[in-house]
Amino acid sequence: MAQNRDPVFWRRFSLAIHLDEESKASTPEKEVTLWSDNWIKGQERKRKRTILCGFLIFFLIALFVVGVIVVVVWLNAHHWLRDTPRSA
Repeated sequence: MAQNRDPVFWRRFSLAIHLDEESKASTPEKEVTLWSDNWIKGQERKRKRTILCGFLIFFLIALFVVGVIVVVVWLNAHHWLRDTPRSA
């Protein structure tokens, strides 16, 4: 299922839900609108943090792989990886 990532859509959606709840309730509450806005901003923050953590994990894995390759090339250049002939 495709997700709608447009923040304007979510603001309109939250407003529609709020107006629906307000019409059903006997006393209108102003805090619900503030909570909805905070929820939307929190979801956006969480998404950005998830993307940042994903890139950070990818970068660390790539750095580790590059480090292993550099060590193997260095050891090979200094003949540490060659089999030494054993005298019998």
